[in-house]
Amino acid sequence: MINLSLLKRCPSLKGEVSTSHSHLPFITDTRKYHHPSAFVAIPGAKTNPLDVLTELLGKGCPLVIFQDDATNQDKVKELQKQFPKTQFIPCTDSVTFLQEATHEHIKEWKSKSPKNTVFAISGSNGKTTHKEMLSFILKTVLPGKIVATEKNNNNHLGVPLTLLNVTDQTEMVVLELGSNHPGEIKVLCDIAEPNAGLTTNIGATHLEFFGTEEKVFEEEAYLYHAVKAVTKGSGFYLINIDDKFLKSLEPFTGSVTYGEDATAKARISYVENGAIIRFNGQEIMGLNSHITGKHNKLNLITCLFIATHFYPSLKQKFIEAAAEFRPTKNRSEWIEFEGRSVYLDAYNANPSSMKAALLGFKDSVLEQGFKLTDACVVLGDMNELGDSTPQYHREVGQYVKELGFTNVYFVGRFASHYVSGDPQGHPKTSSADFKSEYRGDCLKKFPIHFIKGSRSLQLESLFDIT
Repeated sequence: MINLSLLKRCPSLKGEVSTSHSHLPFITDTRKYHHPSAFVAIPGAKTNPLDVLTELLGKGCPLVIFQDDATNQDKVKELQKQFPKTQFIPCTDSVTFLQEATHEHIKEWKSKSPKNTVFAISGSNGKTTHKEMLSFILKTVLPGKIVATEKNNNNHLGVPLTLLNVTDQTEMVVLELGSNHPGEIKVLCDIAEPNAGLTTNIGATHLEFFGTEEKVFEEEAYLYHAVKAVTKGSGFYLINIDDKFLKSLEPFTGSVTYGEDATAKARISYVENGAIIRFNGQEIMGLNSHITGKHNKLNLITCLFIATHFYPSLKQKFIEAAAEFRPTKNRSEWIEFEGRSVYLDAYNANPSSMKAALLGFKDSVLEQGFKLTDACVVLGDMNELGDSTPQYHREVGQYVKELGFTNVYFVGRFASHYVSGDPQGHPKTSSADFKSEYRGDCLKKFPIHFIKGSRSLQLESLFDIT
């Protein structure tokens, strides 16, 4: 619900809102309309939402914000004749208006209580996993009080749409911030004004647009500067001291360094199925038998630490909730297929996430009593690495060979680059090209499998029944 009086603070709005409602939900998808709601018409690449508003307006939609141009003015004139009770207000740009309105909404919400928190997550790897884990833990224990990014709607549209779900009952927002071009994290921070946060790590992601890991660091670590500025240094911000880039961030009053390094204020160690974090003489142990790899143990214990920081009296309930977390579909999940155990991560891949997942898989193979020769490893393309594409694929190919895996298949445009690092690997042009062989020989031969690659490969299609 947005307080409509706040809209007068939106510079892009070219009119005064005067409906009979003081507060309204704002939507951008006609399919999600519930009366009464305000509709923001955001032009698509191929469609104009003003062309499909008849049903929504027939339900009595009281307010439509539209992008002001000659074509839309003509469309609105016709719509007003048919639906005179709806108020149509122009704006210079629909996306800009949505961001402005969201910004004002969140500022007002935070002003209502000092405990209202926008906890933002940036970083090269693990953003979505942190968001999923933290929101699961919090929502399980605090139903109705937590709003979180859905799926990976973490861009200039997804962030506002997440924040528009905030109500007076909300106490915390778990907000994922995504970026693949310089300056995008700043745009998102300007909208949300996060007063707490975490940058997970810095790695070789989106180098096609950033060029170097140093530039990735500048982008992802902008969240650190935003939290520090918004809270005047008092906001809770976690600094991963094990990361070679993030450890250079200077701690401020509300920040906490964490990691395995002996100098970390919050010191992490690992146990079977989990991890322990020690801070200020206290200890939290997080256990979960549904996740794989040291990197996911780190993600889990970090999220437990965050939840307990804000709600210390609920520590035990958070620990119990954390044990029940399961990875989301196609993201670091174990599935059973035709009697085989499969570690499937077909959503994203970059050099650091690939290496972390492979190491975790190796540990799991051995823990389950298999030999490395029992495992089938399928690696797909890692995208958006720019001029460094051959180098990074070669390094990962070499890494999988060094780990000791012998039954390795490389799928996609960059399969030959993988093979330059692991000449014993088998190159395949696409998932479709490999599917028949995989479903035939590979599944029959090997009892345990690893599947990971960038989204464009759609490696989950290897398991399609069709």
